[in-house]
Amino acid sequence: MSASTPVTAPTPGAGTHQHLRRVALAAAAAWLLLAVASLSVGDPIGMAAAAAVLGGVVAAVAAARWRPFRLASAVAIGAYAAGLAAATLVSGATRSSDAVRIELFTGNPNVLGAALVTAMAAWAAVSPRRRWVWWAWPLAALAVLNTGSRTSGGALLAAGAAWLVLLALRLPRRWLLGPLVAVLVVAAAAFAWQRGVVEVSPNLLAAPSDLTHPAWRSLAQHVEIVPDAVAGPFEGTTAQRLVAQATPEQRSVIHQTVGRSEVGVSYVASIYLRADTPQRVELSSHLATVTCDVEAEWRRCVTPAAQGDDYLQAQLHLQTVDRGGSMDVHVFGAQYERGESVTPFLDLRPAWVPQPMVNRYDLRRITFLPEDRVAIWRVGLDIARGSPWFGVGLGASADAFRERTREALAGDGVTYAHNLLVQLLAIHGVVGSIGALVFAGALLSTLSGVGWARLAPLLLATALLNTWDLTLFEPSVLVPAVLAVAFWSGRSGASFGPPRR
Repeated sequence: MSASTPVTAPTPGAGTHQHLRRVALAAAAAWLLLAVASLSVGDPIGMAAAAAVLGGVVAAVAAARWRPFRLASAVAIGAYAAGLAAATLVSGATRSSDAVRIELFTGNPNVLGAALVTAMAAWAAVSPRRRWVWWAWPLAALAVLNTGSRTSGGALLAAGAAWLVLLALRLPRRWLLGPLVAVLVVAAAAFAWQRGVVEVSPNLLAAPSDLTHPAWRSLAQHVEIVPDAVAGPFEGTTAQRLVAQATPEQRSVIHQTVGRSEVGVSYVASIYLRADTPQRVELSSHLATVTCDVEAEWRRCVTPAAQGDDYLQAQLHLQTVDRGGSMDVHVFGAQYERGESVTPFLDLRPAWVPQPMVNRYDLRRITFLPEDRVAIWRVGLDIARGSPWFGVGLGASADAFRERTREALAGDGVTYAHNLLVQLLAIHGVVGSIGALVFAGALLSTLSGVGWARLAPLLLATALLNTWDLTLFEPSVLVPAVLAVAFWSGRSGASFGPPRR
C-alpha cells in the first residue's frame, strides 16, 4: 500500500453486524439439526420449542445493537433482581407459608433460587456500577437461603468467588480486606448456624405443630383441621383438632416427609394426642409403626426406632387402624428426630427461620455428588443410549423419565435429567445436541475480553446450576441470562455511561 492510498475508516457497528450474522447463521444451523432430530422421532413440540428459544436469542442479540434497548435491559434486570430478592426476603421474614415463598414467580424452590442467582449475576454484568451491585451479594445469599436450594447457594458462592478473583486482578490489595472479612463472617455464621440451629434442635419436621402447613399432605377422603382448638399439653400452648375419614381402600390420613433417610441412622417419630372419645390410631416413622390408644388425657405416641436406608423417604405418617376408618383427635408437637428414643419436645428454631431451611442446610448432609442426582443421570444416559442419534423427543421425554426413575428413586419419579447435557442427549440425541452446542459456541465467541470478564460470574453460575439441576430453560432464568449475554455480544467496552478513569 502506498503512502498516498487513502485509509478507509471502519464502519461504525460493522463488527456488531458481523457478530449478529454469525449468531444468526449458527442459530439456523442449530435449528436445522434440532429439527432433523425432532422430526425423526415425530416431535413437532421440540422443533417449535427450539425455534422459539433460538429465535428469541437472535432477536435479543439484534436488539442489543441499540443503546435504548441495552439501557432498558439493564434497568429491567436490575429491577427484576431487586424485586425478586426483596419479595423472597420479606416473605421469609414474615409468617408467610413456605409455599408462598417458594411459589414466587416460579413454583419450585430450585427454580426460584436459580432465578435469584441468575438475576443477580446478570445485573452485575450489565450495570454500569457493577462493583456496588456485587457488594449486595450477602442479601442475595440470604434470599437464596430462604428458597432452601442448596444448588443455587453453591452457584451463588461460585459466582461471588469469580467476582472476587476478577476484583483481585484489578484493585489494590487493600481493597481485598473487605471481601476477606466478609468471607470470615460467612464462615463464622455457617458454624453458628450448624451448631446453634441444626444440631441442637431435635425436630426435623417443617412447622411441627401446624398440620395446615403445606408440607403436610392429606391422603384421606376427608380432612378437617381446626387450629387452636384446645389447650396444648404444655402451659401456654394450643393444639389442633384433626377430623378425618380415610378412603375405603386406605388407612392413610396425613403425612409429610423430610427427604431421603440417612443410611444407618436411627429415627424416631412422636406426636401428642388427646381425644374426647377413646380411639386408636397408628403412627409410623420411616419403616417402624406403632398403634396408640388415644384417651381424654394428653399422651405422647412414640414409634420404635427405625434405621434409615438412604433409599426411602424419612416420614411421619398418621393412619387409622382399619381401612376406611375415621379419627377425631387433638394433636400437638409432631416431631421427627435422630436417635433411639424421643427427647422432650423442643422447637429451638427461631421463629423467623423457616424449618425447611434448617432441614436442607444441614452441612453434614451436603456432598459433592448427591446419590439421587447420580441415579437420575444414569437414567438419562440410559434413555440416550436407547435413542442415541435423535433422542426420544421433547413431547415424550417427561413420561420416559418418570417411568424410568420411579424404580430408581422409589417414588413418583422425576420428569427431567437434572443436567443440561444429559437432558439434551436424551431428548435430541447426538444430532440435536451438536446443534445446540454449535449455537452456544457461536454466541459465546462473539464476546470480547471485556464481555467475558463481565459475564464470568454469570456463566460459571449457569454452568453449575445446570450440572446439578436443569433450570436454564425456565423463563424466569433464561430471560435475564439471554439479555445479559446479548448485551455484551460483539462489544469491546462499556456501552453507556462515561468511561472510567
